Amino acid sequence: MVVSSVTKNKVIIKENLHKWHKNWDRLQKSFFQEPHELHEKVKIDKFVSDNRFEKVFHVKDNYVDFKINEVTDINEADLVLVTDQKFSRSTCRDIILNIKKLLDHCDNLFLCLNRSYLNITGTETDETLPDDYQDAIHVWLEKSLDMNVTNYSERFTDDGGYYSWVIPDQKFHIKKK
Repeated sequence: MVVSSVTKNKVIIKENLHKWHKNWDRLQKSFFQEPHELHEKVKIDKFVSDNRFEKVFHVKDNYVDFKINEVTDINEADLVLVTDQKFSRSTCRDIILNIKKLLDHCDNLFLCLNRSYLNITGTETDETLPDDYQDAIHVWLEKSLDMNVTNYSERFTDDGGYYSWVIPDQKFHIKKK
């Protein structure tokens, strides 16, 4: 049997490969006919409103239409909101350092971490953390930070229905003591 050579036309994208992610919210919403909001977006909007935060510095990599008053100067903020997926891709040590740097400018941080990215290399381990991965994330933050850490995460099996690639699934309010 002779197999003929097949030439495929491949296009190499030399742009930022994460560019598609910026519109992931809009793409996922397009699957539905009826108007709706993402549960996690509504939860964050409610947190900001209920706690009367008026100036939010938002670290993001995805366009989400929050109902918050965003400021461009972190030093003016009364809350820093982090929904950027790349934040979770750092080492555990660097995540803690980045949290502390943000809290040097503002006393309140609402941090969204993607559990699928945390310690993805498996190189940073702590045998004293709980076996339950989601509990371990909360305990790790509390152990690493001398701050008040409140967990706003929900327990669920990530099947795509929670849009955790738009807004990361592990949510914590971290406040300086």
